[in-house]
Amino acid sequence: MRARPLVLLLCLAACQAVPDRIPPAPTVDTVVAADGVPIVYDVRGSGDVTLVFVHCWACNRGYWREQLDAFAPGYQVVSLDLAGHGASGKARSSWSLDGLAGDVAAVVDDLGLERVVLVGHSMGGPVALLAAARLGERAEAVVCADALHDVSSEMDTAVVDQMLRLFEADYAGAMTSMVGMMFPPGGDTALAGWVARNAAVTDSAVALALIRDYPNLDLPAAMAAAGVPVRCINAAPRPPWGPVTAVEANRTHGDFDAVLMDSVGHFLMLERPAEFNAKLLDVLAALRLPPGADRP
Repeated sequence: MRARPLVLLLCLAACQAVPDRIPPAPTVDTVVAADGVPIVYDVRGSGDVTLVFVHCWACNRGYWREQLDAFAPGYQVVSLDLAGHGASGKARSSWSLDGLAGDVAAVVDDLGLERVVLVGHSMGGPVALLAAARLGERAEAVVCADALHDVSSEMDTAVVDQMLRLFEADYAGAMTSMVGMMFPPGGDTALAGWVARNAAVTDSAVALALIRDYPNLDLPAAMAAAGVPVRCINAAPRPPWGPVTAVEANRTHGDFDAVLMDSVGHFLMLERPAEFNAKLLDVLAALRLPPGADRP
């Protein structure tokens, strides 16, 4: 979906703290993960801190299209297609979120990055936590978009089974229905259609295998093992849809905080990119990781 001129102006205003220069065109490259699966990623911009954008389940790196060039003037910006998604390989024998975290670490290793902020949307949030644990001192922080609402809550296996049955019966139809519920009433129908179409072409075997693995994830342990500040930019609840972000409960498992966006759906970084980008800049500044930041 092409951004209207007003949206572009708002985005520029929101990112006014970023140095005023045009980022170079991205460089696209590939790294081979530990199990031999090729992982495609792109790099743009430059800076002391690298933002690594991690997409959600059944998505790809294009879902960060409103952030990549916006942040490249002040940061090095990396986005990747996790295995089984986008342009990356799909020949993996066993699918897990931890395996996807290995894809993120492989890209960071390939680029020799030393100061990394992992920015993950939805499923990309837990993946970012797991990747931070792998990266150790190279990870500065994890920032999530509509994720980690309540890390102590456990996924009901009955709900998972029901979800799997729906997707096994009609993968494209179930995906379209689910995506529609993730947008607020009166939301951008063109954007919702784009998200649904892209999600529907994700390999169903990969997508369903990751659903099956999700209940195995110990989120409190993952947050503790990440060992870095975790910040979320989440959608505020809009009953009857939308989880509550349990800030105080999450803080019992690590250095956690969150800011909320009202009247927005699950794909908030695409729905209202100017507002999301401004909040991400605020989060990075509060973490003492503004554009051109030196290590404290």
